[in-house]
Amino acid sequence: MTGSNTTGIAPGTVIGGRYTVESLLGRGGMASVYRATDVPLGRSVALKVFTVDTEGAAGLGRESSEIQLLASLNHHALVTLFDATIDGGDHSYLVMELVEGPTLKERIDQGAIAEIDVAQMVVDLGEALHVVHGNGVVHRDVKPANILLNPSALQAIEFRAKLSDFGIAHLIDSTRLTMPGTIIGTAAYLSPEQARGAAPGAPADVYSLGLVALEALTGVRAFEGTMVESISARLVNDPPIPATVGPAWTALISRMTDRRPEARPTALEVVELARSIERDVYAAAAGVPAATLPLDGDVTQPVEGVTQPLADARPVEEPTRVLPAASDDATSVLPATTDGEATTVLPAASASPAASTPSRSPIARRIVLAVAAALVVITAAAFAWGAVSGGGEAEPTPTPTPLPANDGMLGTHLDELLESVTP
Repeated sequence: MTGSNTTGIAPGTVIGGRYTVESLLGRGGMASVYRATDVPLGRSVALKVFTVDTEGAAGLGRESSEIQLLASLNHHALVTLFDATIDGGDHSYLVMELVEGPTLKERIDQGAIAEIDVAQMVVDLGEALHVVHGNGVVHRDVKPANILLNPSALQAIEFRAKLSDFGIAHLIDSTRLTMPGTIIGTAAYLSPEQARGAAPGAPADVYSLGLVALEALTGVRAFEGTMVESISARLVNDPPIPATVGPAWTALISRMTDRRPEARPTALEVVELARSIERDVYAAAAGVPAATLPLDGDVTQPVEGVTQPLADARPVEEPTRVLPAASDDATSVLPATTDGEATTVLPAASASPAASTPSRSPIARRIVLAVAAALVVITAAAFAWGAVSGGGEAEPTPTPTPLPANDGMLGTHLDELLESVTP
């Protein structure tokens, strides 16, 4: 029995009792991908139907455990696997999240990709591989055609990448859907150990991602030629990395594509190194030191003082309003009231007694001096009169007419002055 259908599936065909085929999205040597509708849920899905020989498929029990494992993997850079059936029936298929954007291969065909976008992509895909590897799964076929691009909601970057088909090679290998000795993966992106026919591990995915990053930066595939030429080249040569990519990318890609699997960084280490490049590139574009950017999270999100346009900047609200200080004495300011009224300004405390004396305005000083001069003249006249009439009988000192009441600062100073000149 074969999972045939090499001529394609007609629109309207129902697969698995619930997936209605709508249109063909793409076709490869191993499977064809259709846009379909999950009828019970009313959602659009990507239906990948195998077109290879399925004889010798493993038992349904093993298949179900593999599907459950792959369906449990969750990350924003992984295309979600909803369903899968590899049972030797009319169709063996996977049902996946439908991503509307193009593939990375289609985007590279238009030219090299901006450095900030490549850095963001490597961070996202590195995190996805870290999740996959942590669950004992190896992708085995990381290539531009298996990386789908969603338009980004951020102006700083062009797209967000999703790694597709992360379960296909795992399921195919587990159920032995291919002929013995067949290499799973695309020749141009295979790791050296895969090219030698060895069972690939997590470092193989890191190697392939390094080649993908290099191609995205340069627009040129590292190992061209026929399958034999491409595979033979990587067994004896490292991928050529042009100096135009810069020292940071050269160092990272060189480590990722080391021909020794044990010398390559882990997927998580790739994330940290790519994030460092992302921060440096973004800081250079924004004209700020990289140290001012957040250590965690997405640096392409708006950063205060970096990405906010000046026209949109809001004035900083003052927590208090300061009134002018009287003379040169220091003042302490109370917090502003919530209803927006002006705050009260109190004299600042001082260790010196003189500092606690309320300061006088120039007008008050002139009034005090004038009154004081008048009192001095009146007092002097009184003494002179007493001296002239000293031979006569002393008359009682007339009681001075009290000054008008003044409870303010001026009244205080007048009282002090009167006391100082009293005979």
